[in-house]
Amino acid sequence: MSFTKEQMLDMYSELARSRVLGEKIVEFIKSGKISGSIHPCLGQEAVTSGIISAAKISGLNIYHTGTHRGQTLMAYKVGFSPFIGEVLGRTSGANAGVSGEYHLTDIEHGLIPATGALGGTWGILDGVAWAIKQQGRTDDTVVLAPYGDGAVSEGATFEALNIAALLKLPILFFIENNGVAMSTPVSKQYPLENLSERAKAFGMQGVTVDGNDVVAVTQAVLDGLKLAQQCIPNIVEVKTWRWEGHFVGDNQAQYRDTSFLQHLDDIDPVLIHEKKLKELGYADDAYMAKVREEMTKEIVDAFDYNLTQGFPVRETVLDYNRLYSNDAGGEI
Repeated sequence: MSFTKEQMLDMYSELARSRVLGEKIVEFIKSGKISGSIHPCLGQEAVTSGIISAAKISGLNIYHTGTHRGQTLMAYKVGFSPFIGEVLGRTSGANAGVSGEYHLTDIEHGLIPATGALGGTWGILDGVAWAIKQQGRTDDTVVLAPYGDGAVSEGATFEALNIAALLKLPILFFIENNGVAMSTPVSKQYPLENLSERAKAFGMQGVTVDGNDVVAVTQAVLDGLKLAQQCIPNIVEVKTWRWEGHFVGDNQAQYRDTSFLQHLDDIDPVLIHEKKLKELGYADDAYMAKVREEMTKEIVDAFDYNLTQGFPVRETVLDYNRLYSNDAGGEI
């Protein structure tokens, strides 16, 4: 489909917001304001921005899990300020500062809890998709199952794909292939040019697109969601680049050729979309600078606000009712 000017400009807003969020997370980790190590999404902004844009355009209710590099998508679900509060471990966070970033959950808004075990989440999302189908909700509700190339190499993912195909589930399997799983290059993970080719083994449709092009990602996700609505499970793979190490502080030069960092302009998803907007006559430098300024203010204000909030108390962290649904009471 051809996207309207408004949709193309909105894609840019999402890209800019994602870039600023990624930069600020790295900055705040290095300054000690965020505890622990987070997996930076810098260079992969078109991935989550494409999913968000497709969700907006489709108007569908989409259930999904978070991923370790999908911060913007999680923030889109729960709100950017509540997401940042959770990253900072503050009571203003979406889960009152208890879950942190990776295990962030908001089932009411479609954010399903992810597992810490690599490869386990697609099976959970199969269950969500099965429930949706049994409830007859596929006219407006589907599941998107995101993973990185490393997780797709796990055995549990093949079981999830098989079950989805067998039960004809309303689910889109989304593979974010950034070329390296932690420190393992794709050449040592699988003997395929495209991971989407694995769809054939399960009788599914699969497609691979440029993960640095937000327009291509948006279109691929829209097409995949339409199939999922018809209970035709399918795979979309996007190929992108991870600019930073696996986590903030990881010296990726020890296991990866980092010469690509000298040519980021060629693969920068923000610059790629800016060029498109200029060619189409939809925006100029002044407009894009204004958008970046607005996104920066939004993200910085959210960090400033949440840094003034308190930390969760012992009773909140150890509350049984955060794990169980039977109002057991007491502490873990």
